[in-house]
Amino acid sequence: MAQRLIPPVTEVPMPSYAEVIERAGSLQALTGLTTQEFMALLPHFEHAFLAYMADHTIDGQPRTNRRYSTYGTSPLPTMADKLLFILTYLKQNPIQEVQGQLFGMSQANANKWLHLLHTVLNQALARQELLPARTTGELATLLTSKQTKEGTTSPLFGMMVLSDPSIARGMLKSSKDITVARRSATRSKTSS
Repeated sequence: MAQRLIPPVTEVPMPSYAEVIERAGSLQALTGLTTQEFMALLPHFEHAFLAYMADHTIDGQPRTNRRYSTYGTSPLPTMADKLLFILTYLKQNPIQEVQGQLFGMSQANANKWLHLLHTVLNQALARQELLPARTTGELATLLTSKQTKEGTTSPLFGMMVLSDPSIARGMLKSSKDITVARRSATRSKTSS
């Protein structure tokens, strides 16, 4: 009986922010943000991250002894890598095992980082008043505050703005000329 050779397992390198921006369109495909949008969010994210880590550990426990510092062996060594990690998770919605494999960590570590970075991202967005409304009460408050800031309310969607009448020529609506719909896409064998 012939033995089957199993190819050696090769480590897939985790994506870093520096590598991702080298490939055109990769950042937007992974996160949904352009490079400019990502870079605009990064300082707010960094501020929220450092403020959170001053008081908490990565596990969410109150910090007691030492201050936060990034280890040299951290799977997410830069702030851009941390933001890339959480935005990729939120856009792609993989299971934690896959997210961990993608970024070179176990599922348990991916879980810790996801909980930490999701909280930090929400704080960064809240400070910029970009956090989406989650309830109807929050939406009503948001719309009321925008109405008082802007004076008049603008419609929620651009489609709701009144537009000029169409200049397209009208269609003839003769039932003899136009077949609107058929009951079946294929003819039955009984009808000829």
